[in-house]
Amino acid sequence: MNTKIHIVDCQGLLKIVQSDDIEGGCIRVRNYEDDGDSYSDEPVPVTIKETFLVITQGHFIRNYEDKSKLNARTMAGGGMREISRLAYSYSVVVMASLIDTRGQVWESDLIYSDAGIRPTQFDMYSYHVNEPVQEYTEWRLEWEVFEALNLTKILANYLTKADIRESKLEDLGL
Repeated sequence: MNTKIHIVDCQGLLKIVQSDDIEGGCIRVRNYEDDGDSYSDEPVPVTIKETFLVITQGHFIRNYEDKSKLNARTMAGGGMREISRLAYSYSVVVMASLIDTRGQVWESDLIYSDAGIRPTQFDMYSYHVNEPVQEYTEWRLEWEVFEALNLTKILANYLTKADIRESKLEDLGL
C-alpha cells in the first residue's frame, strides 16, 4: 500500500495528515463542547509543509507442507486464554516525496524503514473468507501495518517539541 502523508501548518501547529484528509486546502478539526460529549467538525485551512510517501506490505507466513489454502502459521500466544492469531511478515518504508522531474528516487530520500514479523491484530478467523473461494484477506495486513505506525515519532525531526506534545495530548483525547 502506498500512502501519501503531509505535515501541514494548521492554525500555527504542525499536524500529520493523510492526503485523503485534505479537501480544498482544508482539514476537518473536531471541536468539543463544554459537556465533552457534543462536538462539531469545522473545516480549517492548512498549508502543506512537507510531503512523505509511506509504503507498507504484509504477507502471511505460510506452512508450505500443509497443502490446504488456509495454511498460515499461528503466532505463539501469551497464555491459555489467548486467542489464535496468524503470523505475518511486514515491511515499512517512509521516504521524502522529493522526486525530481525524471521520477528518480535517491537513497537519501529514505526517512525510516522497518521489517519483522508479528501476530495479527484480531483472531485468525477475521482474516479469511470461505465464499465464493476459500482464501485469506491478506490486503488487510497493509492497513494493520500502517495503523501501527507512530508517525509522530518517525517524523519527529520535522516537528517542533510543542507539536509533538500537542499530538500526544490529542492521542490521549485531551
